[in-house]
Amino acid sequence: MTSGAYDFTGYEVLVVGGTRGEGHAIATAFARSGASVTVTGTMMLRALYDTDLSPFTYESVNLARQASIDHLVGAIDHVDVLVLAASCNLPFALPAGERDFIAEAARSGLLGPTFLTTRLRLKLSHSPALGGGCVVNTGAVRAWLELSSTPEAAQAAIVESTVRAGDKWAGLGVRVNSVLGAPRAVLPRQYAQHDASTGGSRAAGGTIVRTPQQRVSDAVTDAALFLASSSASRITGQTLRLS
Repeated sequence: MTSGAYDFTGYEVLVVGGTRGEGHAIATAFARSGASVTVTGTMMLRALYDTDLSPFTYESVNLARQASIDHLVGAIDHVDVLVLAASCNLPFALPAGERDFIAEAARSGLLGPTFLTTRLRLKLSHSPALGGGCVVNTGAVRAWLELSSTPEAAQAAIVESTVRAGDKWAGLGVRVNSVLGAPRAVLPRQYAQHDASTGGSRAAGGTIVRTPQQRVSDAVTDAALFLASSSASRITGQTLRLS
């Protein structure tokens, strides 16, 4: 991980979905690089998470509820970097009609990561950072679009919307880019592989072995820091695709 190569001292970073997995790795890297980091999760209290959230400010948000998004926006005074790493985890027992409504609203930008980004655009535009405020979409955003489309169509939609937003928001002084790993099948939580606390699998003799998925996650973290840095101050509307 190359977080030590960047200095984000004085930056206010919001990592949506920063309580576990890829989002937590990104939030940790920003914090280690000097940024003040706020992470969001769906639980009311940070103590309910088994990951270490002590380096961060914590805010609860449900991206499927406009009122919850509005509450988060009101709690954020200033933001230089917005990282969208919150996947869409709807309750299994959600009625089909409500699920369809959320899917259509997310596709239309009236709920989910796109709506949050739009609500924060003016605060991002006030960032004094070189290149202005910065939005970094990760592959987690794809899950919201997959509610109403195929994974391939969702991937194409992220690339297209990144180009469009990069062009549209440039006048506000806000950069919008994306970093996407290869799509992977989503399993029910009870069957999903759990991330090891060491960040790798422990082989004989205590050696830590990085799995392909973990290496991609590290690459996504490094790419997110690069896109938010002064080195990328002239880059907007671009999608970095990692394999």
